[in-house]
Amino acid sequence: MATTTQPDIPVQITVPNDTNPSSGAPLLRAERRITPAWTISQLKTKLEPVTGIPASAQSLRTRGLDGSWISLADDSLVGDPRNGLHRGSEIEILDSRPVAARGTINFNDLSSVEKYQMPESQYEKLEDSVLAWKRRQGLGRFDPHTKDAQSLAEERFKHDSAEIERRQIKVDMRCRVGRDDGRRGTVRYVGEIPGLGGVKEAGCVWVGVELDEPVGRNDGSVLVEGEDGGEMKRRVFQCGEKFGVFARPEKVEVGEWPVLDDLVDEDMEEV
Repeated sequence: MATTTQPDIPVQITVPNDTNPSSGAPLLRAERRITPAWTISQLKTKLEPVTGIPASAQSLRTRGLDGSWISLADDSLVGDPRNGLHRGSEIEILDSRPVAARGTINFNDLSSVEKYQMPESQYEKLEDSVLAWKRRQGLGRFDPHTKDAQSLAEERFKHDSAEIERRQIKVDMRCRVGRDDGRRGTVRYVGEIPGLGGVKEAGCVWVGVELDEPVGRNDGSVLVEGEDGGEMKRRVFQCGEKFGVFARPEKVEVGEWPVLDDLVDEDMEEV
């Protein structure tokens, strides 16, 4: 006579944070497949490496269809209809050990888990790493045609300086930014801003503009990368809050752009 084997049951395993219920987040929430033929005692043993709670200290329960708790007895089978376990059921594991004897790690909060970081010198010696693959393929910094940071910065400066010259951008000239008539103003700064944009924008020449209206992004100050790798605020020119903007040379048009207030007065119809 053929026998039918019940399929595994996918369930959610939860370890509540009963030492700090106000946090709202459980210490562990994980999905697992469990076999109906196991006893609850066997299930506890298999959950021990998942939860870190010894099997002898585990108390398992699940919710019935009416929302009440059903305790899972050690000698019962996972698939026992009285346990009411089905696809998607939640099994809550209570830790009966004293609080002082429990682990304090919240496995859902990765910031609380100590991470291993391999030393750079050791990583560079590996032959099966992404770095080793790039070295073999001649990619990234291993590309013989790749220019160093200093050469790239010099190229950016040369390109931007030529653009500044071509557009004849100078301090105190009237201008428009990004072909937007609502962003007219006066050039207040032309030059490099060390640290702005980091290594990727080293050597870039920036045009600082004081806008006629508060539609900018700053007050003439920018955040730059300090020597310690952190950010620091640097004052480049003085203007009101949201009146300042820094743009690349190709986005700035100099010319006889009237001040916006004057333009509005001229165009205003009589009523």
